Amino acid sequence: MEPDNKILRYVYNTQGICPPEIHFQIEKGILKEVRFVGGGCPGNAQLVSRFLKDKPLNEVLDLLKDIKCRNSTSCPDQFAEALDAAKNGSLKPARSFRVYTDPLPRHRIGLIGDLEGNIDILKTLTNDMDNKKVEAVYCLGNLTGNSLNNKDLIRFIRKKEILAIQGVQDWQYAEGKEDDHLPPLDQKERDYLVRLPQVLSFHIGNEKGIAFFGKYIQGFPGFSDFEPFALEINMVCDLTSFMQDETVFPALEALLSQFEAQVILFSQIKKWGHWQIKGADFISVGPVSNDAELSWGMLERVSQKIEFNIIKV
Repeated sequence: MEPDNKILRYVYNTQGICPPEIHFQIEKGILKEVRFVGGGCPGNAQLVSRFLKDKPLNEVLDLLKDIKCRNSTSCPDQFAEALDAAKNGSLKPARSFRVYTDPLPRHRIGLIGDLEGNIDILKTLTNDMDNKKVEAVYCLGNLTGNSLNNKDLIRFIRKKEILAIQGVQDWQYAEGKEDDHLPPLDQKERDYLVRLPQVLSFHIGNEKGIAFFGKYIQGFPGFSDFEPFALEINMVCDLTSFMQDETVFPALEALLSQFEAQVILFSQIKKWGHWQIKGADFISVGPVSNDAELSWGMLERVSQKIEFNIIKV
């Protein structure tokens, strides 16, 4: 394990147990936060996590090893393997944010922003997208909101295999930090939200693109300018204030050669916008509902060019 005073965050992919992932943090040889994510008994998992928090690794390992449940292993046994891997360096610390890559190149993508738990709107928009032969649907965060339909919306997104990224509201739910006025979510839905990527990487034709919600990612522990796509995130969020400060566009243009992506999607400012700068496309994805109108974005590769249109429903 790296000799570092920072808190190191790990994500371990399990085998043979109900939770597919174990998330944990280590600081100076002391176990900090532990979370079994995506399945199993949430009550038992929370109890184990509370007992193990703030204990030295060696003491924790003595408690966890050789406990069997099913498939000749168990949640404690898998966690022991994770800690061993972190100690010997075979499990590297996780990046500060999660990136998912859409494996298929696309030519027509539907874009949705700020659903805030409204499953009826999502169904209406996806039906319209189906009629217009959209190949993939990307939801750019804030899937959840002040709605009693958050659970149903999450189930629908999973059933339709919609590619979604985490917005700040979803992150608050995932971390148990949501505002008091927001309705409760079960642990199953919170685990879904915690596993969402914060950044989506994709290809539209030959052009590489990324999608992210906004500035909250920069506050994650360990966020670094050397993270993948950190330059694009920093330039959009900070230098240009989400493309609203055109006086800095010449400085942005000078940095474009260092970008990994040529199409950059974001949704924090909750309004539609499209800027083309020296061959790069910057697109702000607006909310699905505004002034009694429903809208989604169509991103297309047409005749070797990127085209973007706002579709009213």
